[in-house]
Amino acid sequence: MTPLRAALVALVAMLVPPQTVFRSGVDAVRVDVLVTRGGRPVAGLTASDFELRDSGVRQQIEAVALEDVPLHLLLALDMSASMAGEPLRHLKEAAHAAVGSLGANDRVSLLAFSHVVQKRMSWSGNAATIGGVIDSLEAGGSTSLTDAAFAALAMRESVDGRMLLLLFTDGLDTASWLDPLAVVDAAKRTDLVVDAVRLDSPANQTNQRRGNLLPRDTPAMVQNTMYRWFLEEPRLFRQQFLPTLADETGGELIVASQSRDLRGVFVKIVSEFKTRYVLTYSPQNVPPSGWHPLEVKLTDKKGEVRARRGYTR
Repeated sequence: MTPLRAALVALVAMLVPPQTVFRSGVDAVRVDVLVTRGGRPVAGLTASDFELRDSGVRQQIEAVALEDVPLHLLLALDMSASMAGEPLRHLKEAAHAAVGSLGANDRVSLLAFSHVVQKRMSWSGNAATIGGVIDSLEAGGSTSLTDAAFAALAMRESVDGRMLLLLFTDGLDTASWLDPLAVVDAAKRTDLVVDAVRLDSPANQTNQRRGNLLPRDTPAMVQNTMYRWFLEEPRLFRQQFLPTLADETGGELIVASQSRDLRGVFVKIVSEFKTRYVLTYSPQNVPPSGWHPLEVKLTDKKGEVRARRGYTR
């Protein structure tokens, strides 16, 4: 590890300390879980429908709920120069639509990033204020994707309740300072969900081929190999940062082929998040500290389960 990389890792560890984990505390753990079948959320599940293992040990699930608490939606939007023109117009429409799908008690904050990361507004439920900030966005500069992701993660401590980070970009990172693996590690120590969206425009497809991005139909075995390579050489395989960040937090990376598709993608992300189950349990017979891998699956029902990979206690 180079001295610069070591310093950046230490900086991230200092700014996101290990104790900023699962805000419910060490005696109760909450896990956001999305269950889908055929691409649609599955409703009506109870505790008996889930099996949850913490560090390999099956746990007693104490509650399953569709959490009826305010949602904090953080929009982190790429404002680099390649977004100028029609893509930016469509992105603004998508952001307005995502905000419009929220409830009266939900709150929104917004980060805009190019080579500079800017917090454009604090948490607010005022539609006029939020709309005005979205309309004021302008494109220019390069892309500090990793730095922006870290800044977004750090905002978790400013709110109570559930938080969704909707992170959008139209390309690869070209200007960040922070170490991507350290930022992924920081994500493991928070309980927010990251859903990432990448715009796969024709111009970007050329850049992706140069950056060795995988085709969408790449077999899972090859994807897992690329994931392992990312852990070894994050700068060389930086295209794996977004899918890794999303996967570790129980979210996903969605690729939009055209900017006009962003509106539907953003609304789908927010709508699906509202259908997530919250599993609550008190850890039993597990190590008192350190990394706790989680495994969540259905017992008898059919469906695909998406949840975070683990937590730090």
